[in-house]
Amino acid sequence: MRAPAPERPEAFGGSVEVILSAADEEAVIENRVANLLAQRVPGRYRVTIGCDGSTDRTAERARRAGDARVAVVEFPARRGKASVLNDLVAASDADVLVFTDANTRFEADAVDRLAASVGALRVGAACGRLILETVEAESAFWSRETRLKEAEGRLGVCLGANGAIYAARRAEIMPLEADTAMDDFLIPVRIARRGSRVVFVGDAVARERGDVDVRHEMKRRFRIGIGAGQVLRRETWVYAIWRHPLLSFAFLSRKTARWLAPVAALLAAVVACLSPTLRWAGIASLGAAGLLALSAFGVRNPSGPAGRLYYFGVINLALCWGILAGLFGMSRAVWTPGQR
Repeated sequence: MRAPAPERPEAFGGSVEVILSAADEEAVIENRVANLLAQRVPGRYRVTIGCDGSTDRTAERARRAGDARVAVVEFPARRGKASVLNDLVAASDADVLVFTDANTRFEADAVDRLAASVGALRVGAACGRLILETVEAESAFWSRETRLKEAEGRLGVCLGANGAIYAARRAEIMPLEADTAMDDFLIPVRIARRGSRVVFVGDAVARERGDVDVRHEMKRRFRIGIGAGQVLRRETWVYAIWRHPLLSFAFLSRKTARWLAPVAALLAAVVACLSPTLRWAGIASLGAAGLLALSAFGVRNPSGPAGRLYYFGVINLALCWGILAGLFGMSRAVWTPGQR
């Protein structure tokens, strides 16, 4: 099936709002607000910061850094990112909403490029390009992930944006389940389900400093795995390849295969332990997985070919346990960010 050729984005004349959920982000929120206010956006433009039960000075510093275009909404209790986004989306009247994180930096025209792409005919959502800095192993992994997003975007089914930089038509956004950890997957894929295209916008660029703490990255991957398990368990409509063939094919061939591969490897090791001929291979595999998990307490920034291989192992181990937890009903809407 050949996807329709993408339209050339033109200047977007509608209203744009950036919404951001922040919890205890006082160390970075002022720079983030200043960065968002420096965006070159020709139409009506606003920024809304939702403070999710922050116990520090996130709200105070966001207001201090802002101007009349910035609104700060404080939620007294910590409920999780999905609940905050639901409230901010429901309160907005903007044509296009841009989603981002507190520790991200946009290049000066990122919002305008996203909005122009979403303003194109039949486009309901757009994913920007995230560039990770500092961590070699994570950067290499993310470069491959970005190339896959580009390929999916050419088909109009960019499955899963990234929470740092994506946009959607407000009218097409459906409320999220409060316990989900994957807003950047569910918002675009549910828009694609209704027939709108989800594209990749390579010249809408965001940057983040990568986390140098492998243990924290494992916690993050575990949380992502829980969200992936929830998607596999709840979003059963996406398996109906006869109803939306391109979307389902992209999901099954990449997301489902990617998420279930480490689970299959772990189950294979367990089954090998039950075989007289493969028992020692299974025991060795499970022992290696245990050593990988324990080593994360001491390793911070792996580098070089060995570091990339090590990083690949530990993030897949964490992802595997998270997916199993999500498949069996665990939820984790709230998590603690790493050191900024």
